[in-house]
Amino acid sequence: MSHYTSIKTKYTNSKILKKVINKLGYPYIEHKLHQIIEVPIVDYDYLKSSIYDTTHRNYLAFKYNKFSYDIITDSQSWTQKEILSTFLKKLELNYGYAETIYQALDLGFVRSRVITMNKKHNRFIFQRFVETKL
Repeated sequence: MSHYTSIKTKYTNSKILKKVINKLGYPYIEHKLHQIIEVPIVDYDYLKSSIYDTTHRNYLAFKYNKFSYDIITDSQSWTQKEILSTFLKKLELNYGYAETIYQALDLGFVRSRVITMNKKHNRFIFQRFVETKL
């Protein structure tokens, strides 16, 4: 028996978000002290100065809204939707992975092993040692 699990990713950590965007090979520009992060997807010779400027296509922006980043984009302006869709899938996967590792390490866990299940799946084994007094 198999099942499908859906996980919603909230982008809350600007450092991890920027690190993942760079890892995927895209430049970004920040506005208003990490409040807005713009990512041009196809043509990044020109980084815009405002997310509301309509002269550039195939970009998206992340705008901080109290506790997490909202994705701001105009899908009607996308000329290469498959590239943007692929980018968003890779971003979600890599951000989720990086945030999970960060949270585990922050809680004092140590990654002890990585088990490769197949080409698409890895299993991570974390350990945490707690000292007890007898």
